[in-house]
Amino acid sequence: MPVTEKKYPDWVQKYRSKGTTVKKKGDSYYLYKRTSRRIKGKKYPQPVDTYIGVITPEGVIQSNKRKVSLTNAEVWEYGFSKAVWELCPDNWKKPLGNDWQDVLSIILLKQSPTSYIQKTRTVKKESDFRYQFAAQSSSLSRRIYKKWGVGMAELHRLETIYLVCLDKNEIISKVNKEQQELLKKIQVSLEMC
Repeated sequence: MPVTEKKYPDWVQKYRSKGTTVKKKGDSYYLYKRTSRRIKGKKYPQPVDTYIGVITPEGVIQSNKRKVSLTNAEVWEYGFSKAVWELCPDNWKKPLGNDWQDVLSIILLKQSPTSYIQKTRTVKKESDFRYQFAAQSSSLSRRIYKKWGVGMAELHRLETIYLVCLDKNEIISKVNKEQQELLKKIQVSLEMC
């Protein structure tokens, strides 16, 4: 018995070309790119359809959505760590000399174990230094409060702002209104460097 071709309206048929297929769902028509691939254990190649867009009488409305691989996705805490890094006062950094970035990284990872800092820096161990980290953390907190008028507890509200890394793309998660107001108050921008 011969395979019969599905009959679609003329305005749909004109968008069908070699290497494409049309699927009807409800009253809508969708255009797909059709290829095939071999599957082990199957006698014939199996069809693979890639969505192109919806067909309307006016034309094909192509999808602007991109497929992103999530197999290597990483999610890091970003808001709190970035804010503390930006607000870190010079009068806290100066006594630590060249160690200030390492000390700050250790403090941030203690307070936010999933901080993006570990993605961007090689973080040394606390035992590599002779500082009292609890005292350094308290001193940092006091100096940030004195200079900017915000405490660490208030800055922790930014902890739910994440850096999402998908392949080579990095995006910052949604920032709620309360977080936006806090960022504006402390004049910190979360844009990527």
